[in-house]
Amino acid sequence: MNSLELEQFENQLIPLRKKKSRMRYRVAVIGGGTWATAIIKILSTNLEHIHWWVREPEIVEGVTKYGHNPLYLSSVFINPKEVKVTQDIRQAVAKADYIVIVSPSAFLHKTLEPLQKSKLNRKKIIIAVKGIVPETMQVVTEYLRTQFSIPLGNMAVVSGPSHAEEVSQEKLSFLTSASTNSDLAETVARFFKNRYVRTSVSNDIMGVELAVVLKNIYALGAGIYSGLGYGDNFIACYIANCLKEMKRFVNQMYFREERQLSDSVYLGDLLVTAYSKYSRNRMFGNMIGHGLSVKVTLLEMKMVAEGYYASRCIHEINKEEQASIPILEAIYNVLYENIPVAAEMKRLSEYFI
Repeated sequence: MNSLELEQFENQLIPLRKKKSRMRYRVAVIGGGTWATAIIKILSTNLEHIHWWVREPEIVEGVTKYGHNPLYLSSVFINPKEVKVTQDIRQAVAKADYIVIVSPSAFLHKTLEPLQKSKLNRKKIIIAVKGIVPETMQVVTEYLRTQFSIPLGNMAVVSGPSHAEEVSQEKLSFLTSASTNSDLAETVARFFKNRYVRTSVSNDIMGVELAVVLKNIYALGAGIYSGLGYGDNFIACYIANCLKEMKRFVNQMYFREERQLSDSVYLGDLLVTAYSKYSRNRMFGNMIGHGLSVKVTLLEMKMVAEGYYASRCIHEINKEEQASIPILEAIYNVLYENIPVAAEMKRLSEYFI
């Protein structure tokens, strides 16, 4: 059997399947890490036109030549005919109507620096990054609104209990699209919905975004306690107290009577980030709990733990808000004030109920 006959024979073994029609929206993804790669995988099932900005030349070469991101989630296949990868952020943004921001918030200011306001403020912005922009001490929606004049109604936040590693394995995950613009929220939910991702919509964009910031810090605290040798019984109590504090702080910042923090986008995301083996924030805290210094931990981590940067930002924001957030302040003290880890976390535990 020659090669042509073999190919024809193998094709006969593949069940005939009608190709799913994909939406023709033009979308650009900004960021090249694990979550960005997982998002590319999700969007590729639904969209025809995807442009992907990454910083690293290795990713450009890996995708264009071999169909893989060699640095993150390298097992995920990325069709270079369908996903156009580039190191030119201006080019990626110019070719899209919807911009998905996945670049870590700690570096977002520098990432977006080459863009003129006029090139971004006419776009619909989908925020899939979890943190605060340290240069301005703002959540990402506020940063984009003030720095790029993007109306809040042109922005959506995508969040939920969904580690990139499990998404890459097509394990069932849940995401929420939050926006004050109900049409935009529904459109974004359609972008992300597929066989292994279920989506819902919300209009609590600010509450969702702030809760996402806080859960990363709380997960870091869970890692610290685990590293110190505290058990699951205690950590379950710790997380229950975190949820109370989260509710208090989020409601003080953005009051909303009907907000239910038991929803998966709040509580579910907190739980998976605090407990999962894939959680970078838990891993960061665990290393601190085991006695590594913050400096060494930052050097050892190969990916960004947003909770580290966010804890300082929340501390600064709370100087004005004056909310009661003892858990967040204790974690800040450990990370930035060189307070002995074991003593500070033991002191904090005395207040839990």
